[in-house]
Amino acid sequence: MKLPEVVAVLGLGISGCAVAEALIKRGSKVIGADEAPKEKILQREQVKQLVEKGIELVSGEGAFMRLAELGLKLAILSPGISIHREDIKRLAQSGTKLIGEVEFSYQLLVNDFGREKVCIVAVTGTKGKTTTVHLIWEMLKSSGLTTILAGNVGTPLAMFVDELPRSEAKTPIRVVMEVSSFQLATCETFRPDIAALTTLFVDHLDWHLDAEDYRRSKAKIFANQKGEDWAVLNADNLGVRWMAQFVRSRVLWCGKEVASSCPYCTHWVSNDDEIVWASLNGERFPVARLSEFMIRGEHNHQNLQVAIGSALLAGAHPEAIADVVRNFKGVPHRLELVGEINGIRFVNDSAATTPDSAAAGIQSFDAPVVLIAGGRDKGGNWDGFRKAMKEQVKVLVVIGEFADKLIEMAKEAKVKFTKAEDMEDAVRKAFELASSGDVVLLSPGCASFDMFTSYAQRGEKFKEAVCNLLDALHLN
Repeated sequence: MKLPEVVAVLGLGISGCAVAEALIKRGSKVIGADEAPKEKILQREQVKQLVEKGIELVSGEGAFMRLAELGLKLAILSPGISIHREDIKRLAQSGTKLIGEVEFSYQLLVNDFGREKVCIVAVTGTKGKTTTVHLIWEMLKSSGLTTILAGNVGTPLAMFVDELPRSEAKTPIRVVMEVSSFQLATCETFRPDIAALTTLFVDHLDWHLDAEDYRRSKAKIFANQKGEDWAVLNADNLGVRWMAQFVRSRVLWCGKEVASSCPYCTHWVSNDDEIVWASLNGERFPVARLSEFMIRGEHNHQNLQVAIGSALLAGAHPEAIADVVRNFKGVPHRLELVGEINGIRFVNDSAATTPDSAAAGIQSFDAPVVLIAGGRDKGGNWDGFRKAMKEQVKVLVVIGEFADKLIEMAKEAKVKFTKAEDMEDAVRKAFELASSGDVVLLSPGCASFDMFTSYAQRGEKFKEAVCNLLDALHLN
């Protein structure tokens, strides 16, 4: 990969700083652009270190627009910056080539390390990505394979490229990646050996032009695959089945009925009420006991099957997979059991930032649900949420910008509701309205940015409020 003398990095968060470090190591002059005020940017330790290494800062309102006047040949975007913004389109029109961190890191990997020395397992989907990549990562590690976890889970691939061992080992390093629609939108040559799609609904209409633009971005995970590569597809999701038309590689189907509904398929993962089965090249064998999987919800059973299929293709051993299935306790903020007070379970599903994922969270429980929901709406379809709420929600506790719209839905569904000022208030009210045997579930269906810095902070505030409630009850 031949880099220009000067490269701009847009957005100086975790991925932007990792890209800047990689560029500096390769001798490029780096211009770091961020819309935050300079004094705020310099509070970030990574940015201070980059400035000491010679990075030039362009900061504040209009920072990206000012780059269009510099005649740059290449700019690398952080995932949160939409390519559809007017200032970003203006930068592209000025002759600057725009790519994202995943594309940049992939090109470095191919050029610096060697494509044949890595096996890339990439996972995307509207929901289920994070749980699925953690399962795959654990399954490959438990099989004794050298494996790294990168991408949208918090550690950019750019941070690993220079750390991968330059050995002559015959077994390639497994690179397990979560990739978002934002990251895929700026990919050009990115080619996973194994590309998995968990679900496809509609999300992020605050970033994408429309639903079609969102789907096109997701489809790019398959765009550069060749016949010898693999696509792992969740047959139980209508959107994924629709997306299959864009696949040009071999397909491994995953789904509850796929074994019986697709008799001509030779590669699949499926389950009955007890066992997860796999078939590779026509050989059918049991992999794990579904009853031993501790994570609730039919959607998580689908995630598990996609993970098993991807891990098997990447070289994991069935015995190691079964061991991970028995011991996997889940990922924080995804149907995470926080605790129990007076027979009431408190469950943190803060990562459910879309209506469909919140509906799946509600449907994961047989018990009545006291639901905490709300935040900043991202433009999704709320029909499935309405149905799940009507069938299973005992009381709705609303928070955030979308609260009044949720109250309207509750009235239509004849579900009791109350409004809370903050997370402490929401947890307290939910507890007061719940009975022994109920579940108090934080599954917001919305983004967090109206009240919190991230869904993770929202989840931590929920857990903190539950702990505070428990302490208060003990004191009394």
